[in-house]
Amino acid sequence: MTTIHVQGLEKSYKDLRVLRGVDFDVARGSIFALLGSNGAGKTT
Repeated sequence: MTTIHVQGLEKSYKDLRVLRGVDFDVARGSIFALLGSNGAGKTT
């Protein structure tokens, strides 16, 4: 069963597009991590 469903995620910083059309599902009971260096925009 899917707990988190993301479809068509996009992110830009002014004129720089860093994500386009990202789709993913996170299943219940799975472990999911979002990794990146400090200042990379993980909480955005």
